[in-house]
Amino acid sequence: MVDSRKRIALKPHMDRIREWVETGQTDDWIADALGTSASSVQSFRSRNDIYRRERGPREPESHFEGVLDHGERDGWGLWLDPSIAEDPIWKEHWAEVEAVVVKVAEDSIVLEADGGESASKDESALLADNGASEDGVGGAQRERGRVKWFDAEKGYGFLIRPTGDDLFVHHSEVQGDPSDLSPNGEVEYEVGRNDRGPNARGVQTLG
Repeated sequence: MVDSRKRIALKPHMDRIREWVETGQTDDWIADALGTSASSVQSFRSRNDIYRRERGPREPESHFEGVLDHGERDGWGLWLDPSIAEDPIWKEHWAEVEAVVVKVAEDSIVLEADGGESASKDESALLADNGASEDGVGGAQRERGRVKWFDAEKGYGFLIRPTGDDLFVHHSEVQGDPSDLSPNGEVEYEVGRNDRGPNARGVQTLG
């Protein structure tokens, strides 16, 4: 059956068509929205290099909302929609993950599962060569690092471990005046862990 809908000028709608294609709308859907035929839309896309892209291997299969929330003791955390627990990909790859590494770029934030036991062994070996001690309360291992930044008004910041990793620090874990945590200042601390990942405990400034 011949499509009886009239042909219209699609060039004025180029930006809208490109946006619709990028969001996955079909040619039939676009044709209905503009009052023309799907064949006209397809021909227009071809002439103007507007192509549909294939789903990449890292594109999301599911979408869940999340919110950044500031806890009184542990600082900022990412809280996800509880329904994510029912997602099959989450169940297979993320349900047992206790800590993540956050990588921030201008146009993306990537969460990766922490290295786990093997990474911990590597860190332990590195700490042994970087002045780690066991002078902490109850024999807990202490290590020395530097202050990356600390915001006294917000009450939290980050240290730089001997491994080069960032370590969250909350003002309640600082022994003394938290405002003494100046950038690049040396500190000693214990490495603790909670449900949001590793953090610094019993932080002392050095010299």
